[in-house]
Amino acid sequence: MWQQVHWTFLRRTWGKTGLRVLWMVLLTLLVLWVFFRMISVDALAKSNNEVASQPTSHGPTAPSVPWHTVYEPNSPVMDKPLSVSPRSKTNAGVKIPSKPAREKPSENGETLFLQTYQLLNAGEHVQALQVAQSMVERFPNFQLGQLLYADLMAGLAGGIPERASLLQHPDVRRRLSQLKAEALQRTQHQDKAFFAGKYPEPVRFLSPNVAQVVVVDAQKSRLYVLANHWDEAGKRSFNVVFDAYVSIGNNGMGKWREGDGKTPAGVYFVQKHLTDPMLPDLYGSGALTLDYPSPLDKEQRRTGSGIWLHGSPSEQYARAPTSTDGCVVLANDDMTRLVKLGLKADTPVIIAEQLSWHDAANAPYLNARSKAWPKPKHIRKTPGDWQLVSAFEWTDKQHNVAVLSHELQATGRAPKRLHSYWVMDGKQWKEVGRQGQVGDGFGPLASSTAGS
Repeated sequence: MWQQVHWTFLRRTWGKTGLRVLWMVLLTLLVLWVFFRMISVDALAKSNNEVASQPTSHGPTAPSVPWHTVYEPNSPVMDKPLSVSPRSKTNAGVKIPSKPAREKPSENGETLFLQTYQLLNAGEHVQALQVAQSMVERFPNFQLGQLLYADLMAGLAGGIPERASLLQHPDVRRRLSQLKAEALQRTQHQDKAFFAGKYPEPVRFLSPNVAQVVVVDAQKSRLYVLANHWDEAGKRSFNVVFDAYVSIGNNGMGKWREGDGKTPAGVYFVQKHLTDPMLPDLYGSGALTLDYPSPLDKEQRRTGSGIWLHGSPSEQYARAPTSTDGCVVLANDDMTRLVKLGLKADTPVIIAEQLSWHDAANAPYLNARSKAWPKPKHIRKTPGDWQLVSAFEWTDKQHNVAVLSHELQATGRAPKRLHSYWVMDGKQWKEVGRQGQVGDGFGPLASSTAGS
């Protein structure tokens, strides 16, 4: 009742024109708040070497996404406008929802963003606005979500007069370009159903002793965790139990030198889980350290260290697709979910520029050793039974390479793993290095510090 009286008083006092002016002022303040938040976060990012100063010069430029924003009111999203028009029949009498939509425990920033996106494409603008409001309230540092919400609000107002002046600021143009690239990657990744019954190409053999494999597809800005299931009949199945948006090096893939701003490609192994009290804010909610550089990297004279999987700074929900010093970076809630999967030390991590997925039913060697893999000479003479537990093979820019892991099964002794690294020399495999010796466990950490 009080709200109705208050609204009637304002309408009589200000008139329709005055109310429109007041509405535009409020929306302008909202957009300016988003604008200055972007600038402040970028400034913090620069101080931590988070975002490259010239992202357009780093490797292939991300394709432009057809993304409607408060700065581009005439751009479509797919085949439908992303604005809420107050004059359309569908949106007649639209009011900003006073309460957010009911939240599900499994929802994170990305799921709410995609819900909003799908509702808009379906023409459900009221529901989209409701979900978007919930998104920005729950994740105020989700800049892409803030931009989408501001876009909806601008649609209600019929546009933003300050658009031209805002676009003159180079930081705004750069950050907007990054958010477009992030939107593209989030909205175009494959659904989990696509991966049912498939496996990533570098995998050649996995025993039941390898419970999970982490896979990073840099081209799609995506990280997956595959569970390796074996039933009592010895039948295998791969299931994607986790996937999340990630950021990689600001200069893309193919790390070669320390400080080159690139993420390495290859097979690595988890070494240790570091929790947030042990880390600076730059690494977010936690980190999983990897064993880069591997013996294969060293044999090929690659340098650098401290390549981790880790979270994002508290001021950022997520980072641009290519914006790190070489690490693979997740949103903090995704990093927390990843750690809760219980990844063990020595879990394989495949980092690839682009992954190919194949039907597991047509790859019999995944279930049995159909290939005579080489075994390091000295373990043949070691007491106990060394069993092959994983094999990865792929072709890099130079030659065929393979990473094999053997596990020592001996009575009364804890299992020990040995990773060996091979290159194809003519028609023969040549061992170029190994990590972990008999009695040495899983080996030392690659580095006590990390890139970002």
